Amino acid sequence: MNLAYFRKSTHDQQTTIKNVEKQAKKLKLDIIGTSSLPKDAGTVVHICNPEWLSDLINIDKQLVGLLPCSVVITKQDSDVMVGVSSPSLLGGVSQNPAINKLAADVESTLKELVHEAAGVGPMKATSIKLYSTTTCPYCKMEASWLNEKKVEFDEVHVDLNQQEAEEMVKKTGQMGVPVTRVEYDGGEEEFIVGFDKNRLSQILNIKS
Repeated sequence: MNLAYFRKSTHDQQTTIKNVEKQAKKLKLDIIGTSSLPKDAGTVVHICNPEWLSDLINIDKQLVGLLPCSVVITKQDSDVMVGVSSPSLLGGVSQNPAINKLAADVESTLKELVHEAAGVGPMKATSIKLYSTTTCPYCKMEASWLNEKKVEFDEVHVDLNQQEAEEMVKKTGQMGVPVTRVEYDGGEEEFIVGFDKNRLSQILNIKS
């Protein structure tokens, strides 16, 4: 699970900030204010959707701190990056269907905000690698599901390949399987822990 979603902007920093503010208003998000990061490291645009906040409090107020409310525009070397913390954190800590639906709605809206501000389209998955073992039933379920959906993927058995096992642990901190690595067209990668059919369907644009 990625903790944040960042894209490289096709605009300069000031234009990207203006685009964030413009798109936030278009998406009916309240702009609470902006903060400048020290040493000219970037700008944070603080946003809020009162309906999201109200819904989350009504469902489970303990999760309110996981609702993304900041858009970060920063420079990485010569690139301007714009991003938000990942709303999938909400769904990752709760089995409540209402929380999962809210997380999906928030993620869809904030990714649209990031894309429009950066002047880019959604990331596209270019390769899938499934880390599994020869005895893992959930790995077999995921491999079967991917085959059923006609998704091309590489499968590595970490109980037979020490180098791949070490790479998986190094990248994710996870000892268990399945772990799925998704590589995107911009070079970004995401690791999905467990057989998360909803997340995979979303990434691969698979309809239920």
